[in-house]
Amino acid sequence: MRVMPRDKSIRSSWRCDRCGQLVPDLQAGWVEWLAAEDTRGKPKVSGLRLVHRRNTGARSLEPCGCRYNPRDEFRKNRAIVEGLALDRFAGPDGLMLLLSMIAERELPLQELIELAKRVQIPGYEAAHELVHDAVSEGVIAPCISSGFYLQCEIWDVLKWAKSRASAKTSHFEHQNRYFVSH
Repeated sequence: MRVMPRDKSIRSSWRCDRCGQLVPDLQAGWVEWLAAEDTRGKPKVSGLRLVHRRNTGARSLEPCGCRYNPRDEFRKNRAIVEGLALDRFAGPDGLMLLLSMIAERELPLQELIELAKRVQIPGYEAAHELVHDAVSEGVIAPCISSGFYLQCEIWDVLKWAKSRASAKTSHFEHQNRYFVSH
């Protein structure tokens, strides 16, 4: 049985859905969505995303940073911005919250399931963008189905990505040495 490494970065950072930069820990993250009415007046919830809680980096000049601007969203489609701190979705209580939201169909199902995987599954956030290439290169063949990976598969993808990055760095350094020496 393979054990996932206790690498802090695997579990405690996420990619911001707005700016693409890292959200370094639970306290720096925010999960938000838009609530509005459809054309028949029925509640419609959309736009679930994980973003920076406070203004950071390039987005710090914008009034709401990476988060939805409540005024703009209301003007566009009369939507109200709702959300919770990322830490509310972590751990056993966070999993229970996510499961209750899934059961109640409070948000689009696929978006909730993806958020649950990103927050609850160690290594998923770091590996999910790499899996397609890893499958193409025969590194893994998902046992469950596409989008649902076992811990051993996640570990294999991360190990493969790390060795691939090391090989690229090594090749680049070798080319530079050759170029400099002549």
